[in-house]
Amino acid sequence: MVKSLRTTAALAGVVMILVGACGSSTATTAPATAAPATAAPATAAPATAAPAATATAPAATAPAATATPAAAVPTVPTGYTELDKALGADQPYKGTKVSIQTQWVGGEGTNFANSVADFAKATGINVQIDSIGSSHETVLKTRIEGGKPPDLAQLAQPTPVLAYAAQGKVIDLATFMDTKKLSSEHPSTIGLVTQGDHVWGIPYKADVKSTIWYPIKAFEAKGYKVPTTWDELIALSDKIVADGSNPWCVSAGGPGDATGWQLTDWVEEVVLKTKGTAYYNDWINHKITFEDQGIKDALDKYVGKIFFTPNYVFGTNTAIVPQDQKTTMDPMFTDDLANPKCWMQKIPTWYGPDFFPDQRASGTPSKYVVGTDVGIFAFPTIDPAQKNAEGSADTMMMLADRPEVRAVAEFLATPQGLQRWIEAGSAISTNTSTPADWYAGAYKLKVASEIANSASAIGFDASDLMPGKVGAGTFWTQMDQWVNNNGTNTDAVLKAIDDSWPTQ
Repeated sequence: MVKSLRTTAALAGVVMILVGACGSSTATTAPATAAPATAAPATAAPATAAPAATATAPAATAPAATATPAAAVPTVPTGYTELDKALGADQPYKGTKVSIQTQWVGGEGTNFANSVADFAKATGINVQIDSIGSSHETVLKTRIEGGKPPDLAQLAQPTPVLAYAAQGKVIDLATFMDTKKLSSEHPSTIGLVTQGDHVWGIPYKADVKSTIWYPIKAFEAKGYKVPTTWDELIALSDKIVADGSNPWCVSAGGPGDATGWQLTDWVEEVVLKTKGTAYYNDWINHKITFEDQGIKDALDKYVGKIFFTPNYVFGTNTAIVPQDQKTTMDPMFTDDLANPKCWMQKIPTWYGPDFFPDQRASGTPSKYVVGTDVGIFAFPTIDPAQKNAEGSADTMMMLADRPEVRAVAEFLATPQGLQRWIEAGSAISTNTSTPADWYAGAYKLKVASEIANSASAIGFDASDLMPGKVGAGTFWTQMDQWVNNNGTNTDAVLKAIDDSWPTQ
């Protein structure tokens, strides 16, 4: 890695280390609604969760296991006081309850439930998971402000974590955890939720976002080649149009009222690939404004080229904002993927197969195999000198301080806190001590490895680090306005975002 952003893009180091390991196995404003940047379905059906861990979302049916795997819990001593006590033979916290609110539903919700199930069984702690997909951040904000927060909560953005901390709503992990250990095991992401000696969250899961989904066999049948440059991407899009179809499946819708984050991902991708990491970092900090020519070019020359070229987008640009992200890619599956009506979707690797139409409808594993029927390729290079990619990460923040809550928080900081999700092939731990063999054979993680290891740097999702009023506010909503107006109002949109930037 040539260079990376400071804490705003510190994800680069952890992703490069972890997905590189899996690839080698061959295989202060009020918080606003946070971007679902990592809402993550799984690539394979996980095992059914133990009864001690419950979730509001139904779990997918899993195939029968041929052997009982070793429990996904760390070995004592773990280096964490309350976790060691909880895992003791006397189960001192048995019968207590710990609530965790997340945005993870469907296959993703099942994977998280499975990740805490062995711990719940080993400790006797009843881990209650409240999976709220469409309005997670709104519900969480209401609960926190109403004085009835969950014990722990997941957020996809560091900014609201710090904002809640500024309001005195978050427990400082430094008051009871070995933060030297926590920091040494999460060296690249811990800085996103650290202020001085205070640590306001546990880095949990990382994602690589510079990915495009496509139908592998349909590409082969048509003789289409995976593009590696922007010019090749446009040439392929033009070819698909000439062949009578629409190259792009695009949505800005959801989950719930979280509309527009997908559009900001497009802009961030282009900025990283045209202007580089120093510019990108200054943009996050508003040293570079939205009205700067580089941002304007990202919209008008690149993103607008995809969104507004006639016949590029299935349903045209007028369908982008109202289109539910869960169903965006459905037209790709026409005639069992033999006759796609749209051929490419830019969305992180968590998308499939949970949102594939058959799995979404039945709750059972999709018949379409990721890596065989449907694949992923890296978002192409634009400027050859800017070989950067985009990433994001999820954080767990602690909102109540009891011994059993401390034990759960400490467990989530260990590799075993994400083990079952990793083994399902759909998660990357931020913990650098995670065993590499847990990633073996996972197609999506192999793709993430290739993207990360070929990148000069990985920039952390810009909107996730901007003030909440902007990053999950005007940036989202003004991009919706831009798309709905066919890109004719770029100057007004960018000015409106700049005007909304907090003055302090």
